Amino acid sequence: MHARGAHLVHSRCQGVSRPPTHVHAASKQLLGASGRRSRTRTVLVQAAKREYEVVREVLPKDKVSLTITVPGSICQEGFTETVKIMRRDVVGPLKGFRQDKIPLSEVISRVGGQAQFDAAVLETVLIRAMGDVMPIHAARMLPGSEQIATNMPQLMAAFDPAKPLTFQVTYARLPDVQWSSPYQDIVITVQDTGNLESDQAAAEGLIRQYLKQEGQKRVVADRGLAPGDGAIINMRIAPKSNPAAPYPGLDKEKFFFDTDGDMLDLTDHMLGMLPGEARSWEFVFPQDWHVDLWRGQTAIADIKLVELFSYILPEFNDEFVAKHYPQFESAADLRKSLVSSTSLARMKDLDAQIQDAIVTQVSACVASPIPEALLNAQGEKEFQAKLLDLVQRGVARIEDVQQQLTQEGLEAFIASE
Repeated sequence: MHARGAHLVHSRCQGVSRPPTHVHAASKQLLGASGRRSRTRTVLVQAAKREYEVVREVLPKDKVSLTITVPGSICQEGFTETVKIMRRDVVGPLKGFRQDKIPLSEVISRVGGQAQFDAAVLETVLIRAMGDVMPIHAARMLPGSEQIATNMPQLMAAFDPAKPLTFQVTYARLPDVQWSSPYQDIVITVQDTGNLESDQAAAEGLIRQYLKQEGQKRVVADRGLAPGDGAIINMRIAPKSNPAAPYPGLDKEKFFFDTDGDMLDLTDHMLGMLPGEARSWEFVFPQDWHVDLWRGQTAIADIKLVELFSYILPEFNDEFVAKHYPQFESAADLRKSLVSSTSLARMKDLDAQIQDAIVTQVSACVASPIPEALLNAQGEKEFQAKLLDLVQRGVARIEDVQQQLTQEGLEAFIASE
């Protein structure tokens, strides 16, 4: 393949079944005085037993093509290995024959015919060849981007285990890092959104939650929802980009909602709602939302208020603490502990913001374009990992997560990142 302007490298590569260990000094002699590699080079891997002919062609958009010629000896090894495996795993014990003496015709018959047998041998050869060649010739390959470019029916038709086999592999190459500005000069600025007063207010909110747990609820029918109330609601929150697939764990019927534990600021949109009333609105998940997969995403909230409650709360004092939280000496001791834990959580969040800011600033210093294949591959991997984390933490069921595994969901995630 001789595309105009293509950069071709011809080499003979002795393959290994695991990552290469030592490179023979002969390859170093092929470096020019300027330090750049010559267009034709021979790479010898010490103690290797198999030798391949490899033509490497650099294609546009960080793509690379490898034309690999597998020697006939390796094709024969693949044939022998496949027959051995099939005698053991497909045919099994056969009366009147030792396992290594089972007729080839019996193996071919048991596997489903000549075509299926040839395909199995070819697969063995291709897997071995790529395992030998790719670690040497594709060290900067984008993981998972490799694919056999040769037409498989043609490859099958031309395959003869006694002869050399030539096929083409393409892969995406990781771009070289180019710095647009020195990363040593970056300045990180992160604003601490809290202080001692906000920590104390958060602690008081937690105390109110403790009091609610031990208090009494009273049905309210003569007014609308107000701060501090509780309510039974039907809630459905879905991505604006894919309204048909609600977020895992955010599609609930007759769900008890406490306005004091409202992390999504739903209360502001629900004030004054009466039982039976429904409202819809758009909002953006906050950047400190506990499910980082959804941070910054625009969502649609559909809320219907079913029943409204107010609270009759006990007094927060030493007797209350002694009865319900005996590990603390007094009400003051519990309040102090809550303020401390809230401050610690805020500092941990601040550290996480600093780490994110460093990554963002360093990324801004890199001028290398991100290949679309790399962006999609890494995005899909992280998207799936974050959805799996929701299941493992009990935030969502596997059925909920499967609804999010759509192309629209992936694109929304990549755009938000």
